[in-house]
Amino acid sequence: MKLLNSLLLSYCLLQALTQIVSADEPFSPDQSFGGTMPYEGEAVSLKQAIASLGGGGSDVFVKVEGKVTEVCQAKGCWMILVDGETYARVIFEDYNFFVPTETSMQRSLVYGVLTEHTLSSDQAEHFAQDAGAQSMLDLHGKVKEYSIVARAVQLEKRS
Repeated sequence: MKLLNSLLLSYCLLQALTQIVSADEPFSPDQSFGGTMPYEGEAVSLKQAIASLGGGGSDVFVKVEGKVTEVCQAKGCWMILVDGETYARVIFEDYNFFVPTETSMQRSLVYGVLTEHTLSSDQAEHFAQDAGAQSMLDLHGKVKEYSIVARAVQLEKRS
């Protein structure tokens, strides 16, 4: 009996350690959408990308890593990428591609142009309706937010 308890405890500890290690594993894409993700350039966190956002007004492409928490439930035409309390709405260049509407809580790598803008009340209401009941964002009135017009998106399989 002691041997069985010892083996069970060892198994549980091994499982717990595996979960801790997997949080720091490198990004491993399972699905790709849009264009080809450039190999050059390191991915940065969304917070880092926003911090480096200049007021120059020129289009600068960034490769950003974050977690998808919401997707347009109408057709997958936008998604919310988060990094802690910071978020950006990702839309897809020229509406050439979309992501599955069931995409959620998956790590993602996004390549595109990051900007800051203010949503009108009508735009905010439209996005809130598209998100459906799953929306965690407070989109009432005018809303200042960041957005990425994505040229390429990669999603990691949910664990």
